[in-house]
Amino acid sequence: MIMVKKSVLFAGLFLLMTSVRAQYVSLDPSELDALRKLVKTDEQASQFYKRIERRATEALDDAPAPIPLITSQGLLMGDPNKMASLEALKDVDKVFSLALVATVGGESRYREKCITFLLAWAKTNNPDGNPINETKLEDMVFAYDLIRSDISARDRIQIDNWLSRMREKETQHESGRNGKGTSVNNWNTHRVKMMIMINYTLKDGKYDKHVEEQLVKQIGNNLNADGSTYDFHERDALNYHIFSIEPFLKAITVFKRATGKDYFQVTSSSGGSIKKGVDFLVPYMKGVKSHKEFLNSKVEFDRKRARNNEKGFQVNDFIPGRGIPALSPAVYFDQSYLDVIDKAKVGTEPYFDWQILLARVRKHIGS
Repeated sequence: MIMVKKSVLFAGLFLLMTSVRAQYVSLDPSELDALRKLVKTDEQASQFYKRIERRATEALDDAPAPIPLITSQGLLMGDPNKMASLEALKDVDKVFSLALVATVGGESRYREKCITFLLAWAKTNNPDGNPINETKLEDMVFAYDLIRSDISARDRIQIDNWLSRMREKETQHESGRNGKGTSVNNWNTHRVKMMIMINYTLKDGKYDKHVEEQLVKQIGNNLNADGSTYDFHERDALNYHIFSIEPFLKAITVFKRATGKDYFQVTSSSGGSIKKGVDFLVPYMKGVKSHKEFLNSKVEFDRKRARNNEKGFQVNDFIPGRGIPALSPAVYFDQSYLDVIDKAKVGTEPYFDWQILLARVRKHIGS
């Protein structure tokens, strides 16, 4: 009987350690090795990483500036609450840079500073589940997943509890209730993305079924058979089509890594799929088609932002390079999108960004 209890105990400890060390949101040890080699052998990757390293080094001298509640959605630029939130959210890039440099370079000072930032946010920030506000913490979740296995149990519990509250609030937020436009538009896509990222960072199994159900439902509700999104028609803007496709791609990347299930080409009963949503952008990015952004938007807030002279909200022709944030994460599923990105880039230098680097690293080791 004692031997049985010990076996159960050791099995439980093994599962706990496996859960802590499995990394679906960020990079696992073999992928980190591939990244280390890439930044030494590829000039573009090296230059990109050096920029991140400089940001991380600068952040070593900074103090965390967490905010109790992120308030940005629905507010115009210049609003004091929005500006205070955007200022606090500068911590996100610092945390991301610190975590990446800590794991690639192996210097503990970067990891310890990253933990300081994460703990400050975990102690101060009170998530309310607004997906447009909290989607801005995406890179912070990625960073935490990257170093979570190297954090003490005490600190890990505190940060886990913060993210667990955020996930819970996301599931309960009124924007996701049936009948609301926000339950099918980009709000919900960002909500699904954040729930999936947090769920597979914590790896507690509590929401595994729920997040998949929500993902499948959103594919059916948001994506049309011709590849257009609900958002494209609501806002009359490819920029908002992108704002829904990008989180879809990031969500299904994590989901595939965690479960092995690939939702990139899965077609809903309404005929839509995420691949079709990406392909819908391609002729606009190649310049074969053009589109006047926000010309017939159904949302008054778009016109308010245009009157406030906010960049990107005036009625202008769609700029092909604006589609790159959607196609970059799609490279993980289909590397042929690199050709489209190359044609849409601005300037003569080769285009390179973090999502493309991620795709190269993950594909390098057959993820």
